[in-house]
Amino acid sequence: MTTNTQTTTTAAVEAPWKVWQDWTSLVLGAFLAISVAWTGAPGGWFITLGLLTVVAALWALGTASSKPSEWTLVILGVLVFLAPWFAGAATGAIGWHAWLVGVAIVALAASRLAKNS
Repeated sequence: MTTNTQTTTTAAVEAPWKVWQDWTSLVLGAFLAISVAWTGAPGGWFITLGLLTVVAALWALGTASSKPSEWTLVILGVLVFLAPWFAGAATGAIGWHAWLVGVAIVALAASRLAKNS
């Protein structure tokens, strides 16, 4: 007697535009881009990285389960974290601002990667 057992695995696929982690990354990117107005951060670095984060978050939102878009957000989060050293502004509030936003972006993207693996 043989038993034919098949296991069906279904990945948790969420609908596009409904992932709160990606919405939060989008808000953090926009916040980073406009924060140069009150933090005195180096505009070139923070505006560029903020806008790139917004674009990557929109990409992630539009595709809901895309690993490449989440990895892009991880890389951008690491770059945001390192930006104060690249820009020569790693002291005080500017550094803390970038470090907290960078860690948050990486954590949010990593949580999506863990869920989609």
